[in-house]
Amino acid sequence: MSKIMNYSVALVLMLTVATLADEPKRDTAKIAETAVDSATISPNVESSEIVYAYYFHGDVRCATCIKLENYSHEALTTGFEKELGDSTIIWQMVNYDKDINKHFIEDFQLYTKALVLVRHKDGKVTAWKNLDKIWNLVGNKEDYIKYVQSETKQFLEGKTTDE
Repeated sequence: MSKIMNYSVALVLMLTVATLADEPKRDTAKIAETAVDSATISPNVESSEIVYAYYFHGDVRCATCIKLENYSHEALTTGFEKELGDSTIIWQMVNYDKDINKHFIEDFQLYTKALVLVRHKDGKVTAWKNLDKIWNLVGNKEDYIKYVQSETKQFLEGKTTDE
């Protein structure tokens, strides 16, 4: 299983380097953005469970959209350092305007920029949750970060809906 995870990480890194070479530089979180397809996001690893924190954006990125991305990334890196380090959680920015990623709009019922938590088990999506309150909280960084951390913690514990 370890070899498969290493190959998956290597594949993502290679895709990241290839994508970054073609992407203009942005003053946003220093995180690699890749084109994402089902092979990239759903590694075929037996008995593996991974939670992806996808920040979905389009080609057009306003200041608020970049703030959403940066606050989301900060919430995860400050609240889930261990989980990010051991790949229990994987942060991924996805441009849904790229042809290869357009399916995410339907898959996760996207209508604008979004932070979506997605659980993958044995290479399949088993649960997902759109953290749609980020738009209401973007004006208050502290509340935004608390919300993302709370929702992520609950998602990791198996709660996927507002109950």
